Amino acid sequence: MSEVRVQHNERFDVFIVGKKRNRVFVVDRDRCKGCRICVSICPYNALEMSDKKTHRGYFYPIENGNCTACRQCLYACPDFVLSIHDLRDVTAGG
Repeated sequence: MSEVRVQHNERFDVFIVGKKRNRVFVVDRDRCKGCRICVSICPYNALEMSDKKTHRGYFYPIENGNCTACRQCLYACPDFVLSIHDLRDVTAGG
């Protein structure tokens, strides 16, 4: 696993992703129910389930370094726990 995690807190994991490494992929662990739809739908096998559980007892997806920011996982997630943002928008303003 060659993930580039830029932030981790009680609720979110944030990974730098994209073909040009110019996006951030955010997982809202607090809302994830561990359905694994995002993992199965990803055409790049960029997601895998964590080996840790949330406080609610669910495994959650983590990015493994292959994400191209295609957004297929976002469209498939029934609970809207995944998001992708432009890195410039996230880092603007310090």
